[in-house]
Amino acid sequence: MARKRTTSKPARSRDKAPPGKPAKARAGSPQVVVGVGLATVDLLFVSPRIDERLVEASVFSMQGGGSAANMLATLAVMGQRTRFFGRIADDELGHFILRGMENLRIDTSLLNIEPDKVSPVSILQIDELSRRRKILRSRGNVTPLSPRDLPAGLLKDARMLVIDGSQPALQAAIAEKARDKGITVLLNASQLSGGMGELLSLSDIVIGAERFAHELAPSDQLGHSLREILNLGPRIALITLGESGSIGLEGTKLVEQEALDVFVADTSGAGDAFAGAFAFAHLHGWPLERAVPFANAAAGLVCRSIGARSALPTVDEVVAAMGGVHPVEPS
Repeated sequence: MARKRTTSKPARSRDKAPPGKPAKARAGSPQVVVGVGLATVDLLFVSPRIDERLVEASVFSMQGGGSAANMLATLAVMGQRTRFFGRIADDELGHFILRGMENLRIDTSLLNIEPDKVSPVSILQIDELSRRRKILRSRGNVTPLSPRDLPAGLLKDARMLVIDGSQPALQAAIAEKARDKGITVLLNASQLSGGMGELLSLSDIVIGAERFAHELAPSDQLGHSLREILNLGPRIALITLGESGSIGLEGTKLVEQEALDVFVADTSGAGDAFAGAFAFAHLHGWPLERAVPFANAAAGLVCRSIGARSALPTVDEVVAAMGGVHPVEPS
């Protein structure tokens, strides 16, 4: 993840900015990463204070958000073919969400768009000195998706499914189909919620925030928490630790990684970028001791700017942040 530097800098943002053009999909690799879950609009306000009744913002940015969509955005910028399934409304917010994914060349052909509803939106207030955040969010009023809404062909050519735990019944249904087809399932979980037990048992890779790990497997030792998570079914478990970096376990292999030393403008989307970058590394056969530092560096680089999407790094940028040594050549 990212370690805050002590030197202060003014808040920075690329307000209209998708992060440059996504890399072209790698030749000879038709396989797709499918994401099922949440896509939102993030409205970000940076101000000197966030606890008063009326505060003038110093920076404003409007970006795409949502954990599943952010993971795919990370992968798309790194050159991976992606496909998203979820539901948004046929409103201005929904149109913004759709344009953001299309600009990143994420396949939205199966996206469900519902008329006369309101799309999900989050309002994030960020203190420009402490970087403390307050989040107000609404899932909108679109009709919740159910397993019967899953479209035919969603998993066509898929090599990995990424889910975010936001719609447990729907995601369990598609995860079960993916497992039957031998498709790797990655769960990115920020907190423990109803239905998470089934998702854990269906997932090959589980990535969680420290809060999630403590709720699921309370322990003073993170290694013990990771082993408890693996006992629930996954092959690989990772915990993101913010300024303290990250830790991962596969079998008996434990990898700990310090945070990347960067100026932190905002931590929004850092965990999603970690998950997306780890998915990229895993797809290319990188071992845990290379994949964790890669994902950790990607998460840190996202923190350079305001919002989850404004500073998504390319593979070359991540490699440069790691010291310029490519982990291994893609398989």
